[in-house]
Amino acid sequence: MKSRTIKNSIKIACGLLALASMISCKKDNTAKSTGGSGGNNPASAYSFANTEWTGFCATVSQQYNLPCYLRFNGDTTVSVYALFVWQFEGNYQDVDSVIGRITAIDTVTNGNTTINVSFALTGDKQVYTITNKNSLAGATAAGSTAAGNNTFNPSLQLCPATVPSVKGTSWSSNKMTGGGPTDGMYAYPDLATFSFGDNGQIFYRNGSIVTYTPSDTLQALLMEYNQHGPRIYLSGFNESIGLLIGYFGVMTADGTSILADTRAKNDARLPNYLQTIYWYGPPGVTPVIYKQ
Repeated sequence: MKSRTIKNSIKIACGLLALASMISCKKDNTAKSTGGSGGNNPASAYSFANTEWTGFCATVSQQYNLPCYLRFNGDTTVSVYALFVWQFEGNYQDVDSVIGRITAIDTVTNGNTTINVSFALTGDKQVYTITNKNSLAGATAAGSTAAGNNTFNPSLQLCPATVPSVKGTSWSSNKMTGGGPTDGMYAYPDLATFSFGDNGQIFYRNGSIVTYTPSDTLQALLMEYNQHGPRIYLSGFNESIGLLIGYFGVMTADGTSILADTRAKNDARLPNYLQTIYWYGPPGVTPVIYKQ
C-alpha cells in the first residue's frame, strides 16, 4: 500500500494509541486515577495535590527527551506517563506508566516545595522541586537503587485546571530551515498538517485531504484519537508506506503545542543518530507540533 492511497476527498481518522502504538508494551503500570485536577482523591492542604503537569523527561540512551505527563494523586502518590524503555533482569521492557509513593514534603526551605518520591518498580528515589507553584524539576536522589537505564529526570510545567479539547483544531510541525537538502521540508512528516475532527484526524499532503482504508485490525484501532486532559493518543500518517503510526503526545501547559513520541520507530519518520542527513527533524530534539 503506497502513496497511491492518497486521494483528494476523504478523511483519515487516527489515534487509539492506548491499544495501538503501545500494544507491544510488556509492562503497563497504569495509574488508577481519573485525570483532571479533581478526580476522586481527598482534599489536601498542598497546592500541588490533584494537579497535572506536562513537559519532558531526560532518560539514558534515548534519541531525545521523552514527552512526559505527571499527576499528583492527592498528596500521597504520583502517576507518570512516558514511553519508557527500562531494563529488568537483563531484558529491555516497554513501560508506559509508573506510580510513585510520596515519602516526604517540605514547603518551608527556600520558599519552594520539595517532594520526595519512591518508585517501587525500579527502586528509584526522586526529588521534585516546585518553583513558583508552576514549574517542576526532578532528579534521582542519593540512595536510589535504580539502574541508570531505569531513571528519568522530569522538567514539567503546571497544566490549567481545565485543559481545552483538541477537537476542531489544526496542527502542524515546522518546516526546516538553514539550507541544505532538508530546507523547506516538514520536520516529523507523519504529523505534518492535520486537524482533529469529531473522532479522528484529517491529514493533508500537498494541500489535499488524504484517504486511507485500514489494512488490518491494528490499523483499524488507529482510526480514532483519544484525549485524556493533556494526554493525547493520536496517529501520524506515513504516506510513503501507506500506514498510520500511533503516537503518544502531551499538550504543553499553554495549549499551543504537543510533544510527541512513538514506539513504532521502524515505520515512523523521526530523527535518529544513524542518519547522515536528518530528513525528519533535528537530532536530539523532542518532536513537537504546533497549533495553527
